[in-house]
Amino acid sequence: MLRWTVHLEGGPRRVNHAAVAVGHRVYSFGGYCSGEDYETLRQIDVHIFNAVSLRWTKLPPVRPAIRGQAPVVPYMRYGHSTVLIDDTVFLWGGRNDTEGACNVLYAFDVNTHKWSTPRVSGTVPGARDGHSACVLGKIMYIFGGYEQLADCFSNDIHKLDTSTMTWTLVCTKGNPARWRDFHSATMLGNHMYVFGGRADRFGPFHSNNEIYCNRIRVFDTRTEAWLDCPPTPVLPEGRRSHSAFGYNGELYIFGGYNARLNRHFHDLWKFNPVSFTWKKIEPKGKGPCPRRRQCCCIVGDKIVLFGGTSPSPEEGLGDEFDLIDHSDLHILDFSIADMSFEELLKLQSQVGTKTYKQLVAGNGTKKQCSRPPVRNACVADKHRPLEMSAKVRVPFLRQVVPVSKKVARDPRFDDLSGEYNPEVFDKTYQFLNDIRAKEKELVKKQLKKHLSGEEHEKLQQLLQRMEQQEMAQQERKRQQELRLALKQERRTQAQQGHRPYFLKKSEQRQLVLAEKFKELKRSKKLESFLSRKRHRNAGKDKRHLPLSREY
Repeated sequence: MLRWTVHLEGGPRRVNHAAVAVGHRVYSFGGYCSGEDYETLRQIDVHIFNAVSLRWTKLPPVRPAIRGQAPVVPYMRYGHSTVLIDDTVFLWGGRNDTEGACNVLYAFDVNTHKWSTPRVSGTVPGARDGHSACVLGKIMYIFGGYEQLADCFSNDIHKLDTSTMTWTLVCTKGNPARWRDFHSATMLGNHMYVFGGRADRFGPFHSNNEIYCNRIRVFDTRTEAWLDCPPTPVLPEGRRSHSAFGYNGELYIFGGYNARLNRHFHDLWKFNPVSFTWKKIEPKGKGPCPRRRQCCCIVGDKIVLFGGTSPSPEEGLGDEFDLIDHSDLHILDFSIADMSFEELLKLQSQVGTKTYKQLVAGNGTKKQCSRPPVRNACVADKHRPLEMSAKVRVPFLRQVVPVSKKVARDPRFDDLSGEYNPEVFDKTYQFLNDIRAKEKELVKKQLKKHLSGEEHEKLQQLLQRMEQQEMAQQERKRQQELRLALKQERRTQAQQGHRPYFLKKSEQRQLVLAEKFKELKRSKKLESFLSRKRHRNAGKDKRHLPLSREY
């Protein structure tokens, strides 16, 4: 039996984050927490957990090398993915409430803690979140997710060869997996095992008819084909936003959420790829509460699970939006799974605290001394209590412990938080426009070569996606120009002696809607837009109507 051995509180309160394990340390990137400000663009935060000392640390924000120039750091996001290849963590995808989704590849050096944006080539996947990423050798595989510009689920597989930094859209064979997001993909050998996720009953587009598949799909990376899987007698409930990891050639899943059942899970299941069977595992010890969107990493023989969100325990708060974000951490131990707490204390008294900590931390491969450890004479009694007594004699003189004064820091006015300048940001990443233009020309040339067939359809979809990205970028630029013009107009009025007046958010939204109305009327697309809007509102109203039953 497995055992939950450690439960810590007070870590980073994060949901929908991404993490990797490097040695005995766990690096956590980004995520969100309810109540925090995510409209202001800021750097992604990096927290490090030491599995030996069981302590969290946070890396300081990156300062710009040149004053006035923004550093190369990804912005705060959620729904992204991270993988470790050699000493580099590759971060891709994710979204932010202000900037939307992203498809820029970032590299984080675990030795120097420096960020960079490698120059990539090939067919870059569209910006998305809720996808999965796993590694085989030097190659990172990306599957699924929800694409922002296409506004639909995806079931494409892209791979990045980190030795040449080349993206490739994999032309898969066989019956592909359904379009989905917030699933899991785990690499065992040369096979990628996909489980769970949220999909739509009628296709790739979201129509509020969600389904949660509980059948596992297998992708062979050697033949680039989806395999036909035999039926399994016992299956876990379908779910999304769960955790998955591979250990000793077997697949484990934990937690997740099913919206159709309105249920969060905290069960642990094991999948054997040889017999193709599922088995529910009941670990000993007190485990995590039901949750979703947590992170899970393997450190030696231990599984470190932290973060996530759960429904509120208060009565009457059963809605999906009444959630509590967690700052706790749990460790599931495989190495000492069959030992009780009393046996662990006995082992600690026999081998000593230092050796015991090395064994628990997974460093038991060191050569142990053959002679017994030297003990202090005052604690040499073998019949002494296993736990240290709390009855300590109070000293005669009072010991005054200096306490450092806590300084309250407001991130809005703190120099450590940095400043965001949109103009500097656009100039810094101007090179991406040239790369996109070259890739677009390359796709057009390939489209002329393939006039029909499956390759023609994929290239046509890719070209359409690039054009949508370009239109979205032009729209953001136009909105920025409008904001600058409005700011210049306010400045001019203030110089003329008028009292400055700032628009509220509701008034700003009205101006945006008015501009959109004029643009639709100018392009003669107003009637079709209003028709789609009426159809969508009618569908929403229909969901809230009571079901009609015939008795």
